[in-house]
Amino acid sequence: MNIKITYLLFLILSIAFKIQGQIVLEADFTDNAKAKEELHYPLKVFNRISPIHGFNLPIMTDAQLCIVRPLGGKYKKGNAALGLDTYLWDEEKKIFYTDFTLLKKQVDNVLSKGFGIHQMVLDNPSWAFQRDASGKLEGDTLKISTYGNAEPPRDFEMWAAYLKEVMMFLVTTYGEKEVLKIQFGIGREIGTEGHWKGTKEQFFDFYKVSIQAIHEVLPEAKVGTHFLWASSKKSWAIDFVKWSHTNGVYYDFLGVSYYPFYNRTKRTNFEEVYLNDFGAIKDIPEWNSKAVFEIHEFALIKTMNAKGNGYEKAEPKYQNSFLIGMMKMFYEHDMKNLFQWGKGNQYQPANQEILKLKGNTYYSNTKSGKPQYSKSYVDAIFLKEKSKNRYSIMAYNYSSNPTSNNSESVIYNSILNVPSGTKVQYRSAIYSESTNDMQWSDWRRTTTVGNDVDQSVVVLKGELPTFSFMKYEFKIKE
Repeated sequence: MNIKITYLLFLILSIAFKIQGQIVLEADFTDNAKAKEELHYPLKVFNRISPIHGFNLPIMTDAQLCIVRPLGGKYKKGNAALGLDTYLWDEEKKIFYTDFTLLKKQVDNVLSKGFGIHQMVLDNPSWAFQRDASGKLEGDTLKISTYGNAEPPRDFEMWAAYLKEVMMFLVTTYGEKEVLKIQFGIGREIGTEGHWKGTKEQFFDFYKVSIQAIHEVLPEAKVGTHFLWASSKKSWAIDFVKWSHTNGVYYDFLGVSYYPFYNRTKRTNFEEVYLNDFGAIKDIPEWNSKAVFEIHEFALIKTMNAKGNGYEKAEPKYQNSFLIGMMKMFYEHDMKNLFQWGKGNQYQPANQEILKLKGNTYYSNTKSGKPQYSKSYVDAIFLKEKSKNRYSIMAYNYSSNPTSNNSESVIYNSILNVPSGTKVQYRSAIYSESTNDMQWSDWRRTTTVGNDVDQSVVVLKGELPTFSFMKYEFKIKE
């Protein structure tokens, strides 16, 4: 910190560290090394499974969809739904053939409602891929898994030829420019038997064959895949990154799932979560620095069913503060998109405030002191509005104890390139559970402190209740 602190500020900070449970969050807006790129908005993508007959509309008007299982390989009432496939076997003629009628219907349904397609998941191969090149079905029966067809194609060459047809159909129907807006995911939650019954080595070969086929038709198409989080015993993500690096296999993005139980410390403490689940993948030397790291499935959950394919979401009280903490993790570690299930209304107040941050510059901050309560996680997002002397701080307090009703005392320090005594206007708002929105204060006045000629500090402080978030906005008074 390149600033001489006055006795007054030194006294404030000294007292702060002596108070039990006092937390000090500080951002140096004068240090360009602490500045990240302009903030993107990570909450525009919504998962939808095969929207053949329409779909549940997101609350965002400019949302993008991730279309899951668009190729078929699904089942109904325990039986393979062959009529939903795009690759089929004609038993009478003894030939394989493609029919992209339903694929087109899905894409058209999305585009006709004004939504874009962020990703198309090439998962669940059509049931015909359980047959070999001569049409023979192993065991004379189809193998049905949790989500439909989880068997690797019997013939990878047949699969590659089919993928080329898929890509040529899309390019011919919608144009190369539009198709290049879509990224293509090879598989979904690979490593779980419900999505992939093959071995890890089989999938890596499958991925290589798939990306080569796609790029033969559209060399600039964005391709990647999706695994479980790193600490899961079923995660192949780290091995995939290392294998790709060793074998020169490219990926434009890598996604993982994140289904945290709202009351488990290891799943809600964002510092631990990033270190053990995400950073363990994207921060290793073999990681492709040009690739994007995304969360392809997310929900803050209260309970999960025995099969592991259904859950009950946590209440909005927990959702809002948790989302702010997760966005802090995203901005700090250059994570890009969070794919959501549902309409996105479970944390709408926090979502609206995050949207307002788009285009601001994020600054890393330091954190000193400890929370009064051991299961409380407190931090903040510090931002500067581009080309203006306007700043924002968005802080959260989440706890893995769902019955907690405690508050944490927090001091927010912002170091600016202005002389001591500079007049500052500020206001604040805190999330209200009862009204499920933000209530803003009137604009107030304060002055910066410090005795450096060119630098001083804006000091703000307040109580931050558990399962809440608050926002400060301040500007240099002209």
